[in-house]
Amino acid sequence: MWRHLSELPGARILDLGSPKDLAAILARHRGCEVVAVDILPEAVALSQRYADAQGLDGTGPGKVKSEVQDGRALSYPDGFFDAAFSVSVLEHIPDRGDTAAIQELVRVVKRGGLVVVTTPYDRIYRESFAQHDVYERKQIGSQPVFFERHYDDAALAERLLGPAGAAVQDLEFWGEPWVRVEALLERVGPLRWVLSPLEPLLSVAFLERVEHEGKARPMAAFLTLRKNS
Repeated sequence: MWRHLSELPGARILDLGSPKDLAAILARHRGCEVVAVDILPEAVALSQRYADAQGLDGTGPGKVKSEVQDGRALSYPDGFFDAAFSVSVLEHIPDRGDTAAIQELVRVVKRGGLVVVTTPYDRIYRESFAQHDVYERKQIGSQPVFFERHYDDAALAERLLGPAGAAVQDLEFWGEPWVRVEALLERVGPLRWVLSPLEPLLSVAFLERVEHEGKARPMAAFLTLRKNS
């Protein structure tokens, strides 16, 4: 995200549901005007507190404005933003919401603008469910609640790339070619929270760009789309 969007100093950028520090980084270091949206009011409040603590809360260049929005039906007009990004979000939107969200991201950026998205990836498509509330979705009885999907090639093409109506400028796959840290962390269960402060360092140390058809298992897809001129 930083590599592609930092080339747009002073741009107006939409952040759909990403980790809350990314918007502040673009505002502080590149002078971007960032509108950070989330479907959860508590996440929007966290974004606003984070920006306020750094003197970045507000509107205009170098500021972060936080708003409650549903990514499947954004309230902004066509071409309102220079670019948009969404890190580890679309995979959590149930049903066909991921398709609706990427279409909305493309709609609200100007012609020639960029949309940068990251999603989980595996060579075989799969979905996971939880026996508890997930984000804005409440569990009803014992019915499992959708949590996330891992895209394969066919799902990326059918659910995201095809419907987006934008050209694929870049498609990268990242994984752990040497040590399967993610698998080790999953085995420790609830104790994983103890190690959570170390996870950014573990990512830097063990995550690398991998070949799509190589020996290393791809774990994430990084998509960069450019809206047709």
